[in-house]
Amino acid sequence: MQPDLIAEKTKTHDSSAMKNPIVSAVKKYVEELFLSKYDNRSSYHSLEHTKEVAEAAEKIGKGSDLSKEELEAVVIAAWFHDTGYLFEFKNHEEQSVKLAEEFLSSKNYPEEKINRVRDCILATRMNSVPGNLMEEVIHDADYINLSNQDNLRQSELLRSERINYGGTEPTEEEWLTSELKFLLNHRYYTEYAKNKLEDKKADNIKKLKKKLKKARENEAFVLKEVAPEKKPEAEKEKIKDEAKEIKEEKEEKKEEEKVEEKVEKEKKEEEKRETNTVKGFETIYRLTAANHMRLNAIADRKANIMLTLNGIVVSITMSIVAADSSASMRSIIPSSLLIIACLITIVFATLATRPTVTIGKISKQAIEDKKANLLFFGNFSRMEFKDFDWGIKQMIKDREYLHNAMIEDFYNLGKVLDQKFRYLRICYNVFMYGIIISVLSIAVLIGFGF
Repeated sequence: MQPDLIAEKTKTHDSSAMKNPIVSAVKKYVEELFLSKYDNRSSYHSLEHTKEVAEAAEKIGKGSDLSKEELEAVVIAAWFHDTGYLFEFKNHEEQSVKLAEEFLSSKNYPEEKINRVRDCILATRMNSVPGNLMEEVIHDADYINLSNQDNLRQSELLRSERINYGGTEPTEEEWLTSELKFLLNHRYYTEYAKNKLEDKKADNIKKLKKKLKKARENEAFVLKEVAPEKKPEAEKEKIKDEAKEIKEEKEEKKEEEKVEEKVEKEKKEEEKRETNTVKGFETIYRLTAANHMRLNAIADRKANIMLTLNGIVVSITMSIVAADSSASMRSIIPSSLLIIACLITIVFATLATRPTVTIGKISKQAIEDKKANLLFFGNFSRMEFKDFDWGIKQMIKDREYLHNAMIEDFYNLGKVLDQKFRYLRICYNVFMYGIIISVLSIAVLIGFGF
């Protein structure tokens, strides 16, 4: 593909929806890089492929509810992910990372965001397993061609590219067989890609099987046409060869079926593991939340007991002191100490049960950035229902976000309980030592003859 042809394809294929200065700068830089450094041998890894992956990354990223910052990093990584091919064929991802780091650093792009871009580029390596949702998005985008209508054409471009870079030229049957095995073993990671692309990939698998069958029939026909004149020995050899081919074809078909069964089994096992993990997490959350609620109720009961008891003690003590007009130091000092201790106890018991006032309203931006927790009523009590409904649906769609919110809820419940029980401990200690000091003061006063 010539550079001017690349430019033409770029013009007709440019429909990026990300109106973002840094993404626009990256896009322009990568396009100029391809125009100046493109090697005709890279028939598959061209600017057209890069553009397609960038658009797919944006689409899948939005469908997977990535935040704006995450989507930005994924799209930038998609633009850079194959630029390394312009300089080296093997280990091109490392070269792509180097180019991305140099360019983004020159634009004063934050180091933390550059690291995200680097991780996303490395996630496009062959046989790599994505470590988070961003990596899953770019991984699925890089294999968007498996679900395209022109998958067979792109497969031929990849075949030509490998030959151009010194690979052995496979027969059509060999190439189609390897491509079929690859498609059968491939999997999409994001829920968006599974829902939108798996069916289209299945259609391409069917097309590939038909083409492979036709290629085998053509090869058998060619062998038949070039066979020597019928002779007893030659005819026997021919029959043996045909029987051998039929046997090999059956074995290959069985192998394909085994691969399909294996892939299907692995998918089911993975789905089962994910389901078990989710159920286990939800069970832990339910049990822990119930335990926290029970402990919270116990703390409140203890605080109420202390409030009631000390209120009665204060009332009775003050009544006795007030009624005794000739109250001496022997009664005033112990009574005062007891009343002070009871008042302090009442203060800490009240603090243990006093509710914390929260804002009760969370912004949409906080929900989009996954920094809001809607599982606690104090965070949404002042929100409009439509905003709360939208926020909850956003959390449910993103399992990682939901689980993080549940973990945060664990932590906050624990912090509340910790504070309650610390106040209760002080409350009980003050009451206990207040009683002891009051009694001792009476003994001391009696001893000194007051």
